[in-house]
Amino acid sequence: MKLQVLSNINYPIGNVINFELQQANEVRIAVAFMKVTGIKIIENSMKDCLNKDGKIEIITGLDFKTTDPKSIQYILNLKKDFPNLGFYCYGDRQNNRTGIVFHPKIYLFSNQKEKTSIIGSTNLTGGGLTTNFEVNTIIKEDKPQYFSQLEAIYNSVKFTDTIFIPDEEYLLRYSGIYKAIEKNETKALKDENVKKEILEIKKIEEELPGTVPTMKQMIIEAIKKLSNEQNEYVSLQEIGNYVLRIIEEQKLNYSMKNYRQILRKCIYFDLVGYGGQYNKELFESKEKFSGLFKLTKRGYEYKGR
Repeated sequence: MKLQVLSNINYPIGNVINFELQQANEVRIAVAFMKVTGIKIIENSMKDCLNKDGKIEIITGLDFKTTDPKSIQYILNLKKDFPNLGFYCYGDRQNNRTGIVFHPKIYLFSNQKEKTSIIGSTNLTGGGLTTNFEVNTIIKEDKPQYFSQLEAIYNSVKFTDTIFIPDEEYLLRYSGIYKAIEKNETKALKDENVKKEILEIKKIEEELPGTVPTMKQMIIEAIKKLSNEQNEYVSLQEIGNYVLRIIEEQKLNYSMKNYRQILRKCIYFDLVGYGGQYNKELFESKEKFSGLFKLTKRGYEYKGR
């Protein structure tokens, strides 16, 4: 393992990301927000990777309407030419059912020789990649340990019901809100028309496709199929085996090593994460650390992503 800590003052992290994109055959990026200024810095390297049949996924947050519409439009246009480019949005904390601000900065690169992880303070923006005072840790491994942990975190985000794939209609509505907030945030958030529009795009978000099937959907399906009656508990092992079988039968995109172990962590996170507070309205455990779970009444009725 090789570990390096850099600030942009030492060497711009954008240079490192460009290099890794050119070497990688699989890339995953999760950032709190992005700007077209950041996309422009890495666009040539992204195209190089995609032209060599590399796969790139980007998850960006929409909290506080910070991600600019131009960056979303650029990615949507690029997707038309490169089907191996995946792009997802993580909804605003008020709309994502968790109340959690999405704030990661994770860059994962894979090739035949090694795995590279970059974690730190850099969002996908021009300033973050070049001129801001940022600090990032670069980890290179031929036997991935930290990479696998970060991969599990990335997947625990990707396979949640708050993730959705934006389209042109959504972008048009989002752009209007973004411009109003950019002009005067305080005034915009008090404006009744803006409030109404925010509710409208929330409805659109709920109808847009996500990373189907989500982990939550698969767990709910597993408990329904495995329990003989509504209040019967099912073991974590049975739930895990059922979900893994769905993934393998449907040939979902899990190409990483040790994916079974990683996915079991994701399943456990959905059932127990945050000390049982996350998803507690859907899943109920028999007792702490029992490994036995059942659906609540709301869990049986759940129809979201």
